Amino acid sequence: MNADSRRPARPHICANFAITADGKISTRRFTPALFTSLADKARLQEIRAAADAVMAGAGTVAADTMSLGLSRHDLREARAAKGLPPVPLRVVLSNSGRLDPEWKVFCYAESPLVLFSTRRMPQSRRDRIAPRCDLHLFSGTTVPLEAALGILAGDYGIRRLVCEGGGTLLRSLAEADLVDEFHVTIAPKIFGGAAAPTIAGLPGGFLPAAREFRIIGHRTAGDECFLHLRRIAA
Repeated sequence: MNADSRRPARPHICANFAITADGKISTRRFTPALFTSLADKARLQEIRAAADAVMAGAGTVAADTMSLGLSRHDLREARAAKGLPPVPLRVVLSNSGRLDPEWKVFCYAESPLVLFSTRRMPQSRRDRIAPRCDLHLFSGTTVPLEAALGILAGDYGIRRLVCEGGGTLLRSLAEADLVDEFHVTIAPKIFGGAAAPTIAGLPGGFLPAAREFRIIGHRTAGDECFLHLRRIAA
């Protein structure tokens, strides 16, 4: 087999999303995801702490003013006691390269940041962003996910990666059948709206094939339901 044709090693990918009872992850205006409880926010931190890296698309990072960091000191100390960095590596993807170096994610200094984008990013923006992260640029109009994941596994030693959105990124991962696990919080709210995004992005075409998962854990906290699902091998 030609070495260039081998599928690169990649991290185990766990997606973590909160959804309304009608399956929405945000409103049609892509407002910040603030519709879940403090218990869900604590769960998010615990899921982050169990990973080597946390990843999100640039649109979600901007909309939710995310740092992708770890704020709980007990979780940071537990990681350090295991010989791990206190905060997981942070990863942002942007096809367009339209990012603001003043975003919170670029100002957070507690863990390294890796940014995957394309050569569509203007040189002036590259010059401003490059000192704040490890910048990887690809030719073409979109970031090749498997190549990016291969870099994370090979160059950064990432074995377990948590994806926190948004729906467009998750859909791309699902299209390539790259999602191994799901954590889903179901909140007792209904947003409605054909233009409100779901876990798989805006309503549209089907995936190439259904991606089947099995529930391996579930519990309730207050009025919310927390599900843990694992991909059933095709």
